[in-house]
Amino acid sequence: MSIDRTVRRAQTITPFGVGGIYDFGSESFVGMDTTKWKIKGDPDVRLPRLERILKVQGFRAAPVAGQALFPGAYRSGSPVPYLRFPSWLFCPNCRAVKQWFARMEKDGEHPSCESCGKKNHLVPMRFMAVCKGGHLTDIPWDKWAHIGTRSNCNNPRLEFKSDPKRGAGLQSLVVACLNCKSENDLERLPFKDSLTGVMKGCKGTHPWQSGDLAESCDQVPQVVQRGSSNAYYPVVASAIDIRVGEKKEDSLFDLIRIHPQWQPLVALKEHLQSYDEPVASTFIGPIVADEKLQKLNVTAEIVWECLFDTRQEGGALPRANEDESLLIDEWKAFLNPPESLPGAEFIAEKANLDDFITQLPDDELQSWTEFRRLIAQVTLAKKLRIVRALKGFTRLDPNYENMVTPSLGASINWLPANEIYGEGIFIALDSEALDSWEKRLPEQVLAGMRSARNRSTLGFLPEVTDRFVLLHTLSHLLIRQLCFECGYSSSSLSERIYSDEKEEMAGILIYTASADSEGALGGLVREGSPDRLYSTLKTALFRSNWCSSDPICSEMEQQGVQGLNKSACHACTLVAETSCDHANSLLDRSVIIGTDDTPTIGYFNSFISLIEDSI
Repeated sequence: MSIDRTVRRAQTITPFGVGGIYDFGSESFVGMDTTKWKIKGDPDVRLPRLERILKVQGFRAAPVAGQALFPGAYRSGSPVPYLRFPSWLFCPNCRAVKQWFARMEKDGEHPSCESCGKKNHLVPMRFMAVCKGGHLTDIPWDKWAHIGTRSNCNNPRLEFKSDPKRGAGLQSLVVACLNCKSENDLERLPFKDSLTGVMKGCKGTHPWQSGDLAESCDQVPQVVQRGSSNAYYPVVASAIDIRVGEKKEDSLFDLIRIHPQWQPLVALKEHLQSYDEPVASTFIGPIVADEKLQKLNVTAEIVWECLFDTRQEGGALPRANEDESLLIDEWKAFLNPPESLPGAEFIAEKANLDDFITQLPDDELQSWTEFRRLIAQVTLAKKLRIVRALKGFTRLDPNYENMVTPSLGASINWLPANEIYGEGIFIALDSEALDSWEKRLPEQVLAGMRSARNRSTLGFLPEVTDRFVLLHTLSHLLIRQLCFECGYSSSSLSERIYSDEKEEMAGILIYTASADSEGALGGLVREGSPDRLYSTLKTALFRSNWCSSDPICSEMEQQGVQGLNKSACHACTLVAETSCDHANSLLDRSVIIGTDDTPTIGYFNSFISLIEDSI
């Protein structure tokens, strides 16, 4: 009976996307690049706004679960190929070590040991080598076993054994050669540059590539464990589909804006007078001649109208900061939800907070007034479509300068992506209250966090601003409380932070991030109604006042990954890794609730005081 090796569709983006390691039981695989994807036809996932930012002509989702089989080799017809890696396997019974090659694969069968005669399943070695250039390779165990020996072993037979007499650490694990009796333990294996004696440098390849495709790489491979967090950092871009209708001209304009000649045309926009002048025709001609656009009867006049269209921002060049560009458009849509047509991907409406005041008892009026002073608006997103695209990946540290694309640099005009449908709650803070709080917050409160951010290797993290830390911490507190209130699992909720002083953005979106049936059951939107949200926020803030790790947590100046948190830990503020786009970093409860010495530094301090007085 063959083994059913399937992977969830969303997992082909993260954490098991191109270049990612997937441990499947006692087997281990690596995702191959998108040039190996055996797919045809047009891209099946579209989001023009994200396509323009990423400069692609669409996205492709992996085939549905049940068809995305792990081939273990270059089996033709496999749409999402994975390769068995590491290629060095050993037998748990006789401890024989063997290198496994793609040609040895048999569909649906587990590699078995032939040395001991018991057909035991072979399991992968736990270590592999990666470099900052994103390359991945096997550790040459045959050379490792012969380190320090002068023997010229022409036929190494390796054994991976454990010697309890050596202790309990890696020094007790030994790779030995049964032929020449050479052996070497793994004690020095995790050390920096430990492979310099067995490798002459990085090969410049990925496991599925042949040597003739090697890139020039001056990095030194470092040893990591298969499941190590620094072995693979996926770089994902996500955007919310804020389209509210399916107008014909909008669809045409979206297709025009993703054409390769569009951005060069936009760059000359200010110098053009007419669509029929030679300079304009140089770029408009190929757009009109495009096969897809020809079928839609796109003319030069339509392209010209699209170029000067003022209804959307598609006629402008993307902003320098991709994330900022995406977030500003979404911020405006949530702040003033447009009227949605039937079948729209974006359906949202403002919650009427002021009507709730008639339902409040007299002893709650003062705290509600304070709540309204701090919270400017709540928008209920009843339908959301989120597209998540894999831009690439890095290894050893999340430095985007060394990002490897899913196609490994090949010229492909699409990216792998998946789409999820859900719902969410958008909360905007009051600008006057926020400005007043920012002015009274002392600079030294977040000075340590700013210093840690400057030293950090997490290059994807935003700049440390008072506003961002406040919004990010509030988002985490609400996610933790909403999990109790509406029954979603912690990994089913996610966040988007809208923070920018220049654009006057100060809000958060908490939305369902699950691609399964939990995606849009209405429970989260219901929690956004004024009465429920008011109660949820009160409870979340009241609980944040005390942490089971206090006073240690509340008095820590730096904690968490690379010291990027202040008063925030797993007991009070951190959420599931899949729920946070910022590595559970840049969090501090003190900007929410204040401290014993300086309570006024907390944005919600006065609101919390009123809550405590009413108890």
